[in-house]
Amino acid sequence: TFHVVACLDWAVARGARVVSMSFAGPSNDLLSRSLAAARGRGVIAVAAAGNAGPQSPPLYPAADANVIAVTASDPDDRILPAAVRGAHVLVTAPGVDIVVAAPKGGYDVTSGTSVAAAEVSGVVALLLEKRGDLKPEEARRILAETAIDLGPKGRDPIFGAGLVDAEAAVAAATRAR
Repeated sequence: TFHVVACLDWAVARGARVVSMSFAGPSNDLLSRSLAAARGRGVIAVAAAGNAGPQSPPLYPAADANVIAVTASDPDDRILPAAVRGAHVLVTAPGVDIVVAAPKGGYDVTSGTSVAAAEVSGVVALLLEKRGDLKPEEARRILAETAIDLGPKGRDPIFGAGLVDAEAAVAAATRAR
């Protein structure tokens, strides 16, 4: 925890506007305080919901109120079977069989909520490019309102608000000026 908090504080002190967190574990008061402080400085935190399965309790930092929790879906818009579910999940992004960079200039294929969280972090960066004054709560609202609904109608504990739609989110951020 100490190292995670130190890294988060370091990034915030150097002006980071979006932080992507691809780890999951139990609740931690020190990390929660650091995330609240980061949000207070306008940092938008995105985290992987976790890959501990549908019976897992909510994992942190994704379940922290200061974080945008992201789950993963496959190319057919089905949830990643190993994804953690819960009311804290805000949105879904592709996270099954994703091509990623690998050591020594190579590529690999991976699956998980971590790659989905990285994609949503990229969308948040696009939002910040359009609206440099974007607040964390505005980013949450834009992502949720522009998501493509999956599963039961409306927000649900499996897909959250639905599949992130980068084009619609950027358009909404541009209109909100």
